[in-house]
Amino acid sequence: MSTARPFREVKLQWLQQLSCDRELGDSARSIALYIITTHVNGHTEKAWPSYQTIAEATGKSVKSIQRAVRELEVSGWFEVRRGNGVGHNTEYRPSAASIIRATEAREKTDKIVPLRPREGGQNRPVRGSDMSSEGGQICPPNLEKEKIYKSNAREGAPPRKEAQRAIPLVFLDERKAKQISLWRAWLHRYGLPSLEAVRARTMRGGRFGYDLPGYWPPDDGDVATLDWIAFFQRCGSSGCTKAFETIELLEAS
Repeated sequence: MSTARPFREVKLQWLQQLSCDRELGDSARSIALYIITTHVNGHTEKAWPSYQTIAEATGKSVKSIQRAVRELEVSGWFEVRRGNGVGHNTEYRPSAASIIRATEAREKTDKIVPLRPREGGQNRPVRGSDMSSEGGQICPPNLEKEKIYKSNAREGAPPRKEAQRAIPLVFLDERKAKQISLWRAWLHRYGLPSLEAVRARTMRGGRFGYDLPGYWPPDDGDVATLDWIAFFQRCGSSGCTKAFETIELLEAS
């Protein structure tokens, strides 16, 4: 069995496994995602938001939150230490078993070593041919040929811009208030333009929502973070997300 890594090192794998747990209800999954992405301390691996805080962020009732927390505890995702409600909130932390599973998934990924491309082509000798190292005629530069090469280039043409990576977008219904709230907080944290500034709001199938790079903002350390930051920076300068490819995906209601 693998030795468990610190949760902050396997957080992405933990969230991936949680999202793929078909036995877990949607309410429990969304509350777990909120607690982990918003409140878990990276060093203590604990979180202690009040039921009221969770309710305001997710739009769910306190009773629904209590049922979801119980489901997360029984299914082995959370270890829960219940408080007395008077200055001592209920404490949550990812279970040891779930961290070990995430560690094993991380180690499998780490063992994948990309093959180095074989060097092709002909090896050039260190020095040229021994036929003659001296002598011969020194040819002057061919000015006519240089003129032809220069004429083929556009005079005064601006430097070519580096190709930008297209970001596929998903449609997030505006009724998903919790996810939209997390996106707004993520944009604010990185000093990026607001959803309104990039004109992300749109309509699909008669419903209003937002075109975004994902249903949830990326986790800290996620490889997609830099791409998505650059995406919103470009959107802020162009003022429109429609310059990028949009892929509509259906969300499970």
